Amino acid sequence: MVTSMLSSSLSYARGLFAELGVEFSAEKKRIRELEDRLASARFHLAVLGQFKRGKSTLLNALIGEEFLPSAVVPLTSIPTFLLWGPERLVKIFFLDGRMEECRFENAENARTFLSKYVTENHNSKNQLGVSRVEVEHPSSLLQKGVVLIDTPGIGSTFQHNTEATLNFLPQCDAALFLVSADPPITQVEIDFLKAVRSKVVRTLFLMNKVDYLSEKERQQAVDFFKAVLHEQIGLVGKDTVFSVSARLGLNSRLNGDDSLWAKSGTSEVEEYLEKFLSEEKMQTLSLAINRKARDILEDGLLRLRLKQRSLALPLEELERRLAVFNQKFKEIERQRELSRDLLAGDKQRVVEMLEQECAKTIKTAETELFRILEETIENVPDDKIEEALHKRLNEVIPSLFESTLSRISNMINQRIQETMDVHLGKARDLADTIKRTSAELFEIPFMPIKANERIVTRDQPYWVTEYWSTSMSPLPRGFLGRFLPRNLAIRRIKRWLEQDIESIILRNVGNLQYETYQNINDTFRQFASDLDEQLDEVGKATLGAIKEACNQRKEKGEIVSTELSRLVFFESRISELLSNLAASQIGGER
Repeated sequence: MVTSMLSSSLSYARGLFAELGVEFSAEKKRIRELEDRLASARFHLAVLGQFKRGKSTLLNALIGEEFLPSAVVPLTSIPTFLLWGPERLVKIFFLDGRMEECRFENAENARTFLSKYVTENHNSKNQLGVSRVEVEHPSSLLQKGVVLIDTPGIGSTFQHNTEATLNFLPQCDAALFLVSADPPITQVEIDFLKAVRSKVVRTLFLMNKVDYLSEKERQQAVDFFKAVLHEQIGLVGKDTVFSVSARLGLNSRLNGDDSLWAKSGTSEVEEYLEKFLSEEKMQTLSLAINRKARDILEDGLLRLRLKQRSLALPLEELERRLAVFNQKFKEIERQRELSRDLLAGDKQRVVEMLEQECAKTIKTAETELFRILEETIENVPDDKIEEALHKRLNEVIPSLFESTLSRISNMINQRIQETMDVHLGKARDLADTIKRTSAELFEIPFMPIKANERIVTRDQPYWVTEYWSTSMSPLPRGFLGRFLPRNLAIRRIKRWLEQDIESIILRNVGNLQYETYQNINDTFRQFASDLDEQLDEVGKATLGAIKEACNQRKEKGEIVSTELSRLVFFESRISELLSNLAASQIGGER
C-alpha cells in the first residue's frame, strides 16, 4: 500500500516537472530514477543447505513445478538465480563472457537442459566453465519480487566454494537455511552457520522431512534444533524456524491439492516471504525514496520561488544580484576543484592499501605453500613428490586465495565507502551553498538537503567463480630423480618446486591485484563523474532560473504576469505534494 501510494506520488511529481518545461528537466530525470529504483527492487533470498537436505525439492515446490534438477550426487558449485519472467527461460553465463539462453514449454525439458550444466554427472568439476545460471519463471511468488538463489551444497563441494558462498551472502537480503529432521543438524552445518551469522541480516530456518516423524518426534526435533541455534551459534529471537515437508509441498503443487499444500508447511514459508520479508524491505526502501523525492521537490520549489522573485524585481536590480551570484559561484567552483584534487589523493591511498595487502598476501602464501612443500618432501617417496605436491596445491590454493579475495575486497570496499561518504558530504555542502547563496540573495526560504544516504538497490547480486592457477612446470613426473643422486635430486626438485610455487603465487596475486585495481579505478571515475554531474545540474539550474527571469523581464509585461501566475499554480501543487509525502513518511515510520 505504502509503495503504491509512493509510486503514484512520484508519477504525479514527474508530470508536474514535465509541464514546467525544459528548465526543470533535471528534477524530472531525478524523479524518474527514483521511480525506476522503486519498480526494480527485489527481495534476494539465498537458499543454503547441506547436500541431500531437499533444497531443490523445496525450490521446486515454491515455484510450483519440478523445474530444477535433483541429484543423487552433489550439484556443481554453480549458483542458480530464480526470478520472475512471463515464460520459462534459462540463461547460462560462462566464465569467458559467453551467454546461452533457451525457452521451454514445459518443466521437464528445462530440467533436462539445466542438468547438463549444474550437475556433476554432466558437468564434472564445472569443466564447461559456467559462472552462473539465471532462470526466469512465471511463478506467483517470484512475480511478487522475491528472487530465490540456489547455492552450492555445503559439505559436498570444495572449501573455496563455501568461501564463495560466504562472500556472496552480504549482498542478499536474507538467507534460508535448510536442515532435515533426521539428523536435525550436523557439525558441518553448525560450523557453517557460525560463519554465516555475521554475513547476512536475516536468517530463516527450515526443518525439512518432518512428514517422516510423529507429532511428538517433530516437536522434539524442532526444540533440539532451536537449542543448538541458541547455545552453539547464538541465534535467537529474530530468526524464524519452520517445519516443512518439501516433498509433500511439491506433490501438492503438481496435483493441485490445496489441503496438502497447507499440511506440508510450505504454505507458511511462502506467506512469510510474501507478506513480511519482501514488504519489510520495500518499506525501508520506500522511506528512503520518500526522503529523496522530498529533497527533489524542495529543489524545484526553491527554483520556482527564485524565478518568481526574479520576475518581480526591477530589471536593473535583478542584473545586479545576478552579477553578485556569478561572483560567488566562481568561489564555489574553486572549492569544487579542491574537492576533485582531494578525491584523486584518496583514490591513490586506496591503491597503495591494495598494493600493501597484496605484498602481505604473497608473504603469507609463500609461508603456507613452502610449509606444504617441506611436508611433502619429508613424507612422500621421491618419485611421487611432484605429483603429491600438485594434488595438495589443487586442494589448498583455491581456499587460500578465495579467503584472501574476501578479506582484501571487504577491506578495500570499506575504505572506499568511508572515502565516498566524506566526499558525498562535501558535495552536498557545495550544493547547499549554491542554493543558500541564491536564496539569501533573493530573500526566499531555503531548506537544506535532508536525505544524506544513498539508495542502494541491486537488480541482481553478483557471484564470482574464480579459477585459481595451480599449474606447475611442464617437467615429466620424477624426471630429475631418475638421473641424479638422491641428495642432489632432492635439492634440485625442491628448488624447481619453490620456483613453481612462487610463480603460482605471483600469477594469482597479480590477477587479484589487477582486477581489484580496475574496480577501484572504475568506481572512483564513475563517482567523480556523478558528483560533477550533480553539481553542474544544481549550478546550471539555479543560474538558469535567474537568467531566464532576466530574459523574460525584458519582454512585454503581460508575458511576465502570465508566467508569474503559472509559477504560483505549480508552487501550490508541489507544496501540497510535499505535505502529503511528509505525512506518509510519518505513517510509514510508525
